[in-house]
Amino acid sequence: MTLPPKAARKQAELAEPLIRQLEEAVSQGHPADQTLRRYYREHSEFGSRDRRFFSALVFSWFRWRGWLMPPEPARCAIAYLLDAMEPHPAVTLLAEQGGLSRLNPQPIGGMTVEEKAKPAGQWLGTPPPAIEQLVPAWLPAQLCVPHDTDPVAHRLQCIKAFQIRPSTWIRTESDAQERISAALARHAIPAAAHPQVAGAIRLQGAPDLERLSKEVHFEIQDLASQCVGWICAPKPGEHWWDVCAGAGGKSLHLADLMEQQGTILATDVRSGSLDTLQKRVRQCRTGRRNMITCRAWDVTRNPAPDQSFDGVLIDAPCSGIGTWARNPDARWRTTERDIVQRSGQGRIQEQLLLAGADKVRPGGRLVYAVCTLTEAETQAVITGFLSARSDFQLERTLHPLTGRPTPGQIWIWPWEADSNGMFIARMKRAGV
Repeated sequence: MTLPPKAARKQAELAEPLIRQLEEAVSQGHPADQTLRRYYREHSEFGSRDRRFFSALVFSWFRWRGWLMPPEPARCAIAYLLDAMEPHPAVTLLAEQGGLSRLNPQPIGGMTVEEKAKPAGQWLGTPPPAIEQLVPAWLPAQLCVPHDTDPVAHRLQCIKAFQIRPSTWIRTESDAQERISAALARHAIPAAAHPQVAGAIRLQGAPDLERLSKEVHFEIQDLASQCVGWICAPKPGEHWWDVCAGAGGKSLHLADLMEQQGTILATDVRSGSLDTLQKRVRQCRTGRRNMITCRAWDVTRNPAPDQSFDGVLIDAPCSGIGTWARNPDARWRTTERDIVQRSGQGRIQEQLLLAGADKVRPGGRLVYAVCTLTEAETQAVITGFLSARSDFQLERTLHPLTGRPTPGQIWIWPWEADSNGMFIARMKRAGV
């Protein structure tokens, strides 16, 4: 790309201090994107070109941080080159400052993770770094390994998937698909509908979705998240409780699957997230506005709603390891203790399941979902719950991405879906 020399020098001058500032913030548990937004507010002189460069540099840094610490000009340049497809003037200057120019480093974003290790080692003056260094040392032992799968190969596959940012997915209703397709074509946005998941559309690149949203309605929702709604499989006229609704992506999907007939109680402990959901509901067509009721609720403090439901969805708080490809800094904010604090007897995931189970009518459905890949937060939680509640059992269902039968526990692996990773369990309560 072309960039005026003065602008390139300014970007190179600010790059390393910015990375160090982000390192400090992440070490204190603050998400990198929030810190970046604050940084941009403090530097109103930055244009869109500056913001794009710094954002790309920061997230490349945290993606490859395990190979690169500590932050230095040459290592900042290497982070960018590991993801980039073309040179950048500011990165060339960083390489010169760090004495890297003699090696003539070039962008290698098109290589596989294994292929990148060799040039990375050459630039760093070390042997090729190990793929396992790209994640915290505690992670491999915590990952769930499917039966009949080689543990070493599976863990490596997970780590390699974290190094590739998934595509952006949007969701649209069936009667809007033609309008969405036409709008995407007008804006020259490459897109493809998922062959199995109705309404799911994968977008390529970094399209201007704000402009697109002014022409047609759609929801930005990761494919794994869309799969949760299909596993819930709510029917028109039913009554559902979305226990940890957050900003409401899954509540809105349930409403669409119910064809705007029935009710959804959307609760969350975070009032700010519910405010966002209420705003989204107000922007909906009348049917969805009348379906969804928002209410603050904390399982540790408040009694459960005084009613029963045809279905209860618990998208529980978790370590979020399944989102590490989109949020590379999260791997350096997450600790093994975070997993222990949420799972196991008496922990938040079990509390939510037990509270939700009590409100499922006989014959109704309970769905547990977490965007993580650990054994302790997925299968172990379900095994413990089912041993405590004999009135529930796993309900066989088809995998939403493949159509193959499953025993009621579904894995969405990032490399299979070009999405976040997700675990979903569907259970049915005994009775009518």
